Amino acid sequence: MTHPTDPPPGHQTTDMIPQLCCHCGGLTRRPVLVGEAYTPSGAGRSIYACPADAPLFGERYAGPAA
Repeated sequence: MTHPTDPPPGHQTTDMIPQLCCHCGGLTRRPVLVGEAYTPSGAGRSIYACPADAPLFGERYAGPAA
């Protein structure tokens, strides 16, 4: 079952979910994946930076989040 606000099948949205930059703490709509955090319980999370701060992470820079 689909929700009434879901986009029609085959429609892809280019809007990213806003994320907090791990460096400056600002909210960005163009998050860049710069790392992953793991926990002993197995639940992990992605770490994002804004495009301006992403180069500060050097080799860990993974490009724009998709």
